[in-house]
Amino acid sequence: MNKIMIAALGAVLGAASVSAAAADANGAFFVNAAVGQAQYHVGRTDGLGYKLDDKDTAGALRFGYAWRVAPAFNLGVEGGYADLGKLVAKYNDGTNFAKADLTARGWMLGGNGKYNFADNWYVSARAGWFRSDIKATSTAGTAYASDSAHGNGWYGGVGVGYDFAPNFSLGLNYDNYHAKAKYDGQSEGGNVGSYMLSAEYRF
Repeated sequence: MNKIMIAALGAVLGAASVSAAAADANGAFFVNAAVGQAQYHVGRTDGLGYKLDDKDTAGALRFGYAWRVAPAFNLGVEGGYADLGKLVAKYNDGTNFAKADLTARGWMLGGNGKYNFADNWYVSARAGWFRSDIKATSTAGTAYASDSAHGNGWYGGVGVGYDFAPNFSLGLNYDNYHAKAKYDGQSEGGNVGSYMLSAEYRF
């Protein structure tokens, strides 16, 4: 899967570079800020004293440059940072209590595309590399433990939005982040999906 994502990203970046030379209009820098909700896809453990809260507030900040390669189509490159909130698992059987938290966040580098249709409406897509930073903490009675790990994963998503002005738009995006981390020589990964409202300014 990583090889496929790397190949796809390379194709997007290569297309953006080649198309830039043939572009019929200049491109623009952009800053994109988004906020919404993330959900950790780790299965359900509710019942028998277990309680899992797999949703939390999430946010992302991206910046980059997009080339107009056709009157209604842009290709670009982007970098940024995503904070995917927290997963909380609890256990309470009336006698014993335990709690574990897991947070995922990290840096992004990738490519994106945007197609305008029906006047000012657009659809978008993005994909790239996600450098995961995962931290876990747990408590059981008076015992406490924490640890962190890092790894190279990927992200990808789609969106729809509206251009309110030539340099400003609002959108709704769905992104999936495949967070990976290496710990004790083992590589583990999991998916975190997110719905976010975004605001983008181009200059």
